[in-house]
Amino acid sequence: MIHKPGEKAVAEHLTSLRREALAALKHYDAIADRLNFYARYLALSKTYDVRLAGPFLVVKGGQSRERTRVGAVG
Repeated sequence: MIHKPGEKAVAEHLTSLRREALAALKHYDAIADRLNFYARYLALSKTYDVRLAGPFLVVKGGQSRERTRVGAVG
């Protein structure tokens, strides 16, 4: 004799799995957003003077480091 769970138990288990899946997706999205943020920071920092200010990237003056080093004023 095989034990079959009732419909209510199956429905509760599916609801629980959906909750866990949504929490995992939200966590993954947060990690992906953070990685993209740091990738932008690294890309900008190769050309500009950039600093982190909380959740923002601040590009100081918008002048490239190369122009600053050479002494060219625009």
